[in-house]
Amino acid sequence: MAPNPPFWRALFAAAAILVAGCSKEPTTAAEPSVSAFAPTFATAPQTAGAELCMDCHEELVQSYAKSAMARAMGPVSKAELEPLASLAAVPSASGFHYGIFPTPGGDAFVVGETSAQHPGYARGTELLFGIGAGVRDRSLVVQHGTNMYFAPLEVLNLEDGRQTALSPAEMIAPGQRFSFPISPECLGCHTDALPKLTYPLNLAPPNFEPRGISCAGCHGTPGNLLSHVTFQEADLAGEAPLGSDPILHLAELDRPKRMSICAACHLQGDARIELQNATLGTFAAGSDITEARAVFVGRHATDEVGFVSQTERLALSVCFQNSDLDCTTCHNPHEALAASEREINSTRAACNQCHATSDTSATHCARTPAATDGDCVSCHMPETGVFDVAAVTIHDHFIRARPGPSTATNTWRFAESPTGDWRRFAWPGEPAPSTADDLGLWMMAYAGGGLIEKAQELVDADPGAGARDLAMYHHVRASLLDGMGRQEDAAAEYEIALALDPALAISATNLGLLQAQLGRPDKGLTLLNNLIERYPLASGALRNRALVRRQMGDDAGFLQDLERAFQLEPSAQLAARLADSFRAKTEAQDPQKAQRYAELAQQLDPR
Repeated sequence: MAPNPPFWRALFAAAAILVAGCSKEPTTAAEPSVSAFAPTFATAPQTAGAELCMDCHEELVQSYAKSAMARAMGPVSKAELEPLASLAAVPSASGFHYGIFPTPGGDAFVVGETSAQHPGYARGTELLFGIGAGVRDRSLVVQHGTNMYFAPLEVLNLEDGRQTALSPAEMIAPGQRFSFPISPECLGCHTDALPKLTYPLNLAPPNFEPRGISCAGCHGTPGNLLSHVTFQEADLAGEAPLGSDPILHLAELDRPKRMSICAACHLQGDARIELQNATLGTFAAGSDITEARAVFVGRHATDEVGFVSQTERLALSVCFQNSDLDCTTCHNPHEALAASEREINSTRAACNQCHATSDTSATHCARTPAATDGDCVSCHMPETGVFDVAAVTIHDHFIRARPGPSTATNTWRFAESPTGDWRRFAWPGEPAPSTADDLGLWMMAYAGGGLIEKAQELVDADPGAGARDLAMYHHVRASLLDGMGRQEDAAAEYEIALALDPALAISATNLGLLQAQLGRPDKGLTLLNNLIERYPLASGALRNRALVRRQMGDDAGFLQDLERAFQLEPSAQLAARLADSFRAKTEAQDPQKAQRYAELAQQLDPR
């Protein structure tokens, strides 16, 4: 049902507060408000960045453009959103309701938040683009302040039509609201054209063209494709091309490397660690995923399935272990994924290599092709619910003679094994990854999975070669040591992290405040000053510098940094802190600002 007029007025009054101001470098206004850096999001090319390939492979590119990979990320159109704006708002256990609403002009849309417990409260947050092809579901990206977050609402494509539903984060942990950041790890599985890595990692990039995965995602890099075109042009012109054709031919790769291209996004795991510095969200096609990334999955296979667990489930299958089966045996990556006759035929042909369907002996299918329409998948890879996305089913890729029951559930979670009963993923029948026994990686995995006590048990274990040279190992160890009260040890670890990766801004942010807490505020202030000069939109660094300035007796600098941080990343907690600070009996006392920040705190969170 459509919202009534008072709701509309309240929603867009709030939206105006939250998205007002369109300068790249927001400045503190005389009257406190929430301004935002407004990037320009262009319409994604229909060919998903495959223009270089069109001249020679037009039919292939046009076919691929319809696939889920090509459409894995992109703008959300007005035609897509208008029908959703007529749906009733979806209630969350947090007490808020979420819906999609057009702005008064009808050209843009916001994700709206209301509360039955707080009549008149409404908040609108700008909708930027979508993640996911929308075949089953589509996450929505919103901008809050200068940064990008998952909306607490997503779109499901069900048999009875497209519907809005709570996002996994809001469903699993109600109250996430607009606070779950979009990181390069999220985007890296949906595009091979990532924004430039900066800090904060979820900064809304200017002039960004959100698009899906191009040919370069599987056949090399955009640079490889350009060199391939140059090579082929020279060859076709009868010239002698320099070197060899740099294009990546998948047929020339061994199975682990072929599978790794798909595993980069379809090997979910409960913890995932990049084994090279500064490679967050990226994977080089042609390498082995188990050597580039440590992925930790549930130690024991169950009938519960994650949304993108296809690789780890397939690797459990006897069919996979006893043959050269890989993803392309059944799937043509250049076509839209659907239960087409061609796909059924290719799957059946793959099964028939070992299982003749006309043979009804105990070792083969007891059902005739006519009884199954020749579709092996429906029995041996049945559709099942997943534990991390509501109302969505996928085919379980653990191929079994007698699969377990569907695991449709109303108890949602992110982790396959929330207790950390994990194993390091490895390819069956292949040598274990060279870093398989690295306790440093296990420490990082436990910390990343929120299992802090398990991680702390390994904080003094000798790391292997895989972890020792990782800046993030030392960053994670530093944060654990800090939590254990070993601040000097933590500071030393942050220093090592920054020596290994000087661009690791999160380590500099933490170390700056820690130095002040250790009685070295001048050193901490210098570190944070340099960091903010490089990353002026880093609200976390500004908040930490504010605390250092307050420790040094600089109340004006403390408030200036907090106000700046609020402009960049508004939060009710920060607004309330500012209101209290401007109420205090100091030289910076300002009753009008105190009142305004108190009002902003209420507008951001009526609770």
